[in-house]
Amino acid sequence: MADIEHKITVSSRITDVFKLVTNYDDAESIKTWQPAITSIGVTAGNPIRTGSMIAIKKQFFMSEIFVNMDILDIQRNKRVEFKGYHGRFPFQRVIEFTPQGTETTISDSISINTGFLYFLWRPFLLNTLKGQTAKEWQRLQQHIEQDS
Repeated sequence: MADIEHKITVSSRITDVFKLVTNYDDAESIKTWQPAITSIGVTAGNPIRTGSMIAIKKQFFMSEIFVNMDILDIQRNKRVEFKGYHGRFPFQRVIEFTPQGTETTISDSISINTGFLYFLWRPFLLNTLKGQTAKEWQRLQQHIEQDS
């Protein structure tokens, strides 16, 4: 079971939404809806593919952290699965895209492992990450609806 789950419906075709969400080669495009990102790099070219590695520096908890993720699985216009480290904590994330006519539903689930030594810190980490990702999805929705 995922630690964090989000579901949002945006007013745009699935191909456009998938491209916007997974366009990690275009830092400015990603930063329009994920402003906490300060820098981003991809080891494989565009489009991303299984095995691509993405390195991100972002603001989190009033400091800058490093997020490193590998793409485990990608199915165009359907889903993308990541595995990596959010700071010092291993995580796994699955983002699924479902067409609903001219709209697209995005389901995001994140599982993060804080380990035994950080169990007291876990609620703060999960609440902050849940709030940050919820705001990112809301920004994506607003960005898409402004362009429509």
